[in-house]
Amino acid sequence: MKYLYRILWQDHSRAHLIWAFLGTLAGFVLLLAGIQFYLDFKSILQVNRDLLDPEYIVINKQVNIGQTLGLARPGFSDHEISEIAAQPFTGKVAPFISNEFPISAYTENEQFPDFYTELFFEAIPDEYIDVKSDQWKWDPEEGVIPVIIPQDYLNLYNFGFAQSQGLPQIPKGIISMINFRIRLRGQGRGNFDDYRGKIVGFSNRINSILVPHDFLRWANDKYGYFTKAAPSRVIIETRDPTDPEIINFIEEKGYDTIREKLKSSRLNILLKLILSFLVVIAGIIIGLAFMVFLLSLQLMISRSSPKIRRLNKLGFHYREISRPYIVLLLILMIGVTALSLLVTGVLARHFSGMAEDWNLELSSRLHGMLYGTSLGLITLIFVANMVAILVSTRKLCK
Repeated sequence: MKYLYRILWQDHSRAHLIWAFLGTLAGFVLLLAGIQFYLDFKSILQVNRDLLDPEYIVINKQVNIGQTLGLARPGFSDHEISEIAAQPFTGKVAPFISNEFPISAYTENEQFPDFYTELFFEAIPDEYIDVKSDQWKWDPEEGVIPVIIPQDYLNLYNFGFAQSQGLPQIPKGIISMINFRIRLRGQGRGNFDDYRGKIVGFSNRINSILVPHDFLRWANDKYGYFTKAAPSRVIIETRDPTDPEIINFIEEKGYDTIREKLKSSRLNILLKLILSFLVVIAGIIIGLAFMVFLLSLQLMISRSSPKIRRLNKLGFHYREISRPYIVLLLILMIGVTALSLLVTGVLARHFSGMAEDWNLELSSRLHGMLYGTSLGLITLIFVANMVAILVSTRKLCK
């Protein structure tokens, strides 16, 4: 083996192999660094949520002139709800139901200014609501309607309307103690009933005035006379709100939602585009380096063809003659793998330190996926070049 190496490698320039080695190393570092930082930033998008808990997204159809003129349906059909439920990102889906009769509310408290307003109610199954309360139930005998209002409604009053009108701000505890009456009106004059209303919580998830699902179904059966409309909104439970397929589906279908909820999904799409660009560039560099490796080894074998033929006539098998080239190739591939992982690790630690100044947590250790990726690619390049070496030396030996 030692003598074969000396014979075959005499008077050969290593410049082509060095450039191929450096090119492959650059491509691998670019590829591995891109994967490392993508995985880091994807984990940052999820750092503020419990991975065991689902997320909820409320979607509705965009309002257009066709709906205004009555030429299009503003609600979701059964087929559309089934289509949403069939999406891979959807865990569960539920439509909102709304009141099919007029509702109004007024106060009955001497210590609170008289108040009267027309209302709307919506309801969804209890499992989708983020407010947990023992009072969240409907009992026709008690006649108390529990109500959940959005936290944003209270904030708008306290920090907008109240300040601009010189009115006092109202804390949550006080507003929950206010007694008010809710009037449900059926069809026909005099067909109404008054119930006591009670605010039992404030939702940060759903911007709507919510009542228990079983109450609203009961009330619609008793008082409802509006034309029954298709659900105008649906709520989706999803395990991964960063899934780009969510925003792709919503935009493709012309639906709408609170865009802030999908900010992480947009960032995830951007990260995937950046990673795809890096993968393409890294693939081009690695492909060119592979071709340089292949051509350099083929050139070296071609220049050594007289020596290879003599060695074969002296009794050396073409596999033995190929071995020095294969061993050299193996050493180069191991060097590329080790150095690319080392350089990527140094970059990861460097950027992890920089990220701490921005209150971001980037991993200073390489993700396990990088080891598998580098091993798989190096194995592929090594096997392809090894086969080319064996084929070339076999042809010369014939």
